[in-house]
Amino acid sequence: MVIFKNKWFFLGLNVLLVVLLFNIRAPEKDLFHFINQLFYIAYFYLLLGLLMLVIRGGFFDSITYSFRRVYHRVAKTSDYMEDWKTKPLPSENINGSVVSFFLFQGFFLMLGLMGLLLLYYQG
Repeated sequence: MVIFKNKWFFLGLNVLLVVLLFNIRAPEKDLFHFINQLFYIAYFYLLLGLLMLVIRGGFFDSITYSFRRVYHRVAKTSDYMEDWKTKPLPSENINGSVVSFFLFQGFFLMLGLMGLLLLYYQG
């Protein structure tokens, strides 16, 4: 996708989002609450990226195919023009560049999080 080409720009936007959330939501302006806000954003990207990686790997394909087959046999108003065998599976719907974008964002935000945690526990 064209929108995900510049990963470093979006990393900067995510850091700005963390700063904005920190200024809006933090009851006290300290490093502890900044780390919390960075955690929310970093692990959102990481969790979504890993979920898409599992889906792209084909983990849910057989389950989806089985549900489609059972539904086609059990449905009372079956549409004979709909071919359930040729519908794309979930692994075919997820683009690899989107998965790498989310994993990239999550990984680098997590690296920043680990650096800030190291700084926090050193002092």
